Amino acid sequence: MNPYVEIVRPWQWYKNVVAFLGIFFAGLFLDLHALLSVTITFFALSLASSGVYVINDIIDVEKDRLHPKKRNRPLPSGRISVPAATVYGYALVALALLLAYSVNALVFLSVSALILNTLIYSLFLKRFAFIDVADLALNFLFRTLAGVFAIGVYPSYWIIIIPYFIAVFLALLKRYGELQRTTEARASLQQYDADTLRVLSAVTLGIILVLYTLYVFDSHLPHKTITAVTTLPIAVFTLFRWYNDAMRNPDLAEDAAKMVYDRGFLLGLALWAAVLFAVIYLI
Repeated sequence: MNPYVEIVRPWQWYKNVVAFLGIFFAGLFLDLHALLSVTITFFALSLASSGVYVINDIIDVEKDRLHPKKRNRPLPSGRISVPAATVYGYALVALALLLAYSVNALVFLSVSALILNTLIYSLFLKRFAFIDVADLALNFLFRTLAGVFAIGVYPSYWIIIIPYFIAVFLALLKRYGELQRTTEARASLQQYDADTLRVLSAVTLGIILVLYTLYVFDSHLPHKTITAVTTLPIAVFTLFRWYNDAMRNPDLAEDAAKMVYDRGFLLGLALWAAVLFAVIYLI
């Protein structure tokens, strides 16, 4: 792979898909102007994430050269020089902010918050157990809010609190998966306990399901009929399968993107989205 592509980790851009949550639940997904604004926001978030990845690699380059796996990354391996990576990283951040500002000022502020929080996490907070999880989850909140602000909609508390707890769930699973391999992957891992992470992940999953259930009955979903309620067992199946697979396979716990290889999970997710689409747009 080209080192300039590898260093920006485009496979991690899936995290920015949460920017489309606002337009979907606001019933504006078929509005081409709104969709264009959110798409631009998605790429602004993706470029911002990639730029921060590069900057973080520059900060950790000496440490990564001593790591058995990370030393093969473009920067520690010498395939990209530090000066070239510096220009590349800051150029990506600048382009991300320019794209964000082209949408509106609130999207610009959201992307800026994502960049700032990621740098604070990388420089300081990633060393502390549970603080790292709580702070890392904020990035999903900034991504979601950027998508909401892109369409000029006032964010409901549901669009703030549910994605945040989903992000906490993801972060706890990631720490659990990493802990199954080694405690040397990151400084905070030595402060974690596998059983505690397993229990906290389950508790967080329960919180997500309760919040989603409350959303179904209390939100402004159009035509709150039995159709919307049918998403509840689908949600239970999909999330429980995710948790079960993650507990059995550290790879899936560590990297949620690998759940795309689970047909049952994908089927549940697709059915969940299809029913919600019908409730919001068709019924």
